[in-house]
Amino acid sequence: MFIKKYVLKNISVVLSCVVVFTCLISMSRFNVSCDKIKDDVLRLHIRANSDNDFDQELKLKVRDRILNDTGDMFYKIMTYEEAVEKTENALPIIIKSAKDEIKNQGYDYDVKASLGYTYFGTRHYDGYTLPAGNYMALNVAIGEGKGQNWWCVMFPSICLSSATKLDDKLDKDEIEVITDYSGYKVQFKLVELYENIKQKFKAEI
Repeated sequence: MFIKKYVLKNISVVLSCVVVFTCLISMSRFNVSCDKIKDDVLRLHIRANSDNDFDQELKLKVRDRILNDTGDMFYKIMTYEEAVEKTENALPIIIKSAKDEIKNQGYDYDVKASLGYTYFGTRHYDGYTLPAGNYMALNVAIGEGKGQNWWCVMFPSICLSSATKLDDKLDKDEIEVITDYSGYKVQFKLVELYENIKQKFKAEI
C-alpha cells in the first residue's frame, strides 16, 4: 500500500512537472509572438477633452475625420517602418484635419498629435485582441485630453476594415495570437500582469 501511494505520488509530481514545462514552452512561444506584434503594429490613440457626452461625441467625430483623411496613407505600404515614417510626415495634416473637424462641430479646442511609445493593457477591437505592452502609437489629444480614449490599429489598417489582409503584414503566429483570444486567455492575463509589473517598476526608478 505504501509503495502504491509512493508511486502514485511520484507519477503526480512528474505529470505536474510536465504540465508546468508545457505551459512554460507555450508561454515562451506566446511571448515571442507578442513581442513581434508590438514591433509590427502602429496604433491610433485619441483622447477626448473630458468625459462629458459632448466631448466624447466630438472625439468620435475627430476619429472619423482622421481615418477618412488618412484612408489612403498606407496604400501599398507593406512594413511597419514605412507606416511610422509616413505617419510622422503626415502629422501636420492629421492635426489640421482634427482642428477643422473640431471647428466644424462648433468647438475651439486645441489639438496635439505625436508619435511615441504608449502603454496599453490587453485590448479587444472588432474581433482582434492585442496583448498588453508598449506600442508605437499616433497619440491625439483634444483640448485638455483628460477624457476617455478611443484606440484602434492604423497599421495594419484594422481601423478602416477588419477585412484587411493581415497575412501580408503579420506572420502566422502573430495572426493566431490576435485572432484566438479564447485559446490564449491565460497567456494574455499573464502577459498583462508581467507588463504591469514592468510599468510599475519603471515608474519607481
